[in-house]
Amino acid sequence: MSRKNKTQFTYNIIIFSVRNKEAISIGKKILACSLLLVLMALLPFTAVKCSSDTDKSKNRLTSSTSKTKIDTKNSDNNKILVGLTSALCNENFCDEAIKAIAILINTDYEVNPDYFDLEDKGVYSSKDNLDNSLKEYYSKIQRIVNSMDKKTLTVNNEKIFVPYSQSSCGYTLDSTDCEYITSVASPWDCFTESYDENSQCIGVSINGINYLCKNGVSAEQALKWYLPEFQIK
Repeated sequence: MSRKNKTQFTYNIIIFSVRNKEAISIGKKILACSLLLVLMALLPFTAVKCSSDTDKSKNRLTSSTSKTKIDTKNSDNNKILVGLTSALCNENFCDEAIKAIAILINTDYEVNPDYFDLEDKGVYSSKDNLDNSLKEYYSKIQRIVNSMDKKTLTVNNEKIFVPYSQSSCGYTLDSTDCEYITSVASPWDCFTESYDENSQCIGVSINGINYLCKNGVSAEQALKWYLPEFQIK
């Protein structure tokens, strides 16, 4: 090979190498750009997913907080209902009587909670203020009240406040405020130690409820005796 041809051959090799390097460099740039475009295309989906996960987390937190507030409120209401029911009962009251009184109290407290003075120990009985001998009985009332599943007294699907007294003179009186509460016989009140021939009772006699239930009548039947126009739901 002549010197001229060798020189030309060497020159061609150099040119090829340079162009090959340039091609590789361009290829790398194209590959880098392609990867960048792919990443840019994926970013919105990643952002949406992150946003969605964040929203779900916030929703779970909000839901958990709301549930805690609801549970706390329900717990407070249950405690109040137990305390109000306990104040009307004593160890002589049978389970069915306690059930009936729990339904009565639950109804009245839902309709008019302001009616009850929770500072009055005769109206509201706190477990903390009881002797140890009575705390077991209080726990029994608590179990029964919680088992009633918030049953209430209604007329035409409307909850109505029902007045009550510890005892009657042998019969209850008509209510001037509610046409659905009528006078009924309650002669068994005469058998209680707290009987007073001058006592006036509108609505339900608590001692009368206990007498009926201790003699085989269910909680619902005892309430229906005093409140024949009412339904229990």
